Amino acid sequence: MKKIIIPVLLLGIATSCNKAQEEDQQKKLIEEVIAVHDEVMPKMDVIMSLKGQLDSVSKVSKDSIKAKELFVQLDSADIKMSNWMAEYNPESVKGKGIEEALKYLEGEKKKINEVKVLTNTSIANAKQFLGK
Repeated sequence: MKKIIIPVLLLGIATSCNKAQEEDQQKKLIEEVIAVHDEVMPKMDVIMSLKGQLDSVSKVSKDSIKAKELFVQLDSADIKMSNWMAEYNPESVKGKGIEEALKYLEGEKKKINEVKVLTNTSIANAKQFLGK
């Protein structure tokens, strides 16, 4: 009887440790995703301000085509952030396997990092054009 109980207990301990590690990994990924969001979100106000300036410049400048292109780039970053926020739902993986949850969160991390790059690039380009 002892020969059966000890392996079963060891297996149970190993399984619970593995599950705890996976849950920690999931929690860490959620925190990473939200950290990127929290870094990028305040920049949406900067985007709105720059869009207004570019809109004004495009009406009076000889570089109106460039101003419009930069406006579209900023608008794209704004739209991608809005879409990401509307679609992000970490609750959607509750009750599903840890692998599926981690895959979803890795995908969301990739998406929000793409939003970050687009946001930072479009802001830098607009500021350079506007001489800021």
